[in-house]
Amino acid sequence: MAIGIVSGLRRETHCLTTPGTANTDKLTFAGVGPERAEAGARELIAKGAGALVSFGVAGGIAPEISAGTLILARAVVFGDTIFETTTSWRQSLKDMLPPNIIIEEGPIVGVDKMIASPEAKQRLHANTGALACDMESHSVAQVAAEVGLPFIAVRAISDPAGRDVPKWVLHCLSGEGDVDYQSLILALARRPWALPALMALAGNSKKAFGALRRVARAAGPSLGFSGGR
Repeated sequence: MAIGIVSGLRRETHCLTTPGTANTDKLTFAGVGPERAEAGARELIAKGAGALVSFGVAGGIAPEISAGTLILARAVVFGDTIFETTTSWRQSLKDMLPPNIIIEEGPIVGVDKMIASPEAKQRLHANTGALACDMESHSVAQVAAEVGLPFIAVRAISDPAGRDVPKWVLHCLSGEGDVDYQSLILALARRPWALPALMALAGNSKKAFGALRRVARAAGPSLGFSGGR
């Protein structure tokens, strides 16, 4: 059975490519934001996906969570709704991961826009108790619940709770999650003082993407899915 993997960024889906491994058991989609994530999840189901994964980076909102930490979500919170992830699948994936990956299990919260400031992250954590937030997981979880498919969310922290993310960064991404380098250069030209913050964000993102690649190498294209619910 093929699994459908939805990410916000193409760079996230590229982490799933492991040399010498057949990738016929997975279908992928990249698109930033909840609307594109929902459309992507439905598209992958139409192509034959029998289980769904939200896979990529996330913003940390719990103060103790460091960059590069892998979050295996127990649930995805969105408003008053809680979408439980598939326990057996999450545990199977966890059992396959090497000890050099820092893993936390707990809820993540879905958001419709980037949570940029440490103050906003602190409020979101206080209100939800979640460890991290992202803009795609809740849409994928909702589609999985609607059609009755197994679902997990695998997210690595790219910006910890104390890190301020420049809001203009998101505008330098295409709808498919590719970096628009021309827009990025122009944005930096208008605000050169932002370069240190951007470099710090890049360093934290490198840790997150490294964790995602290690997950893919350890668990293979099925990410530990064995067909159960």
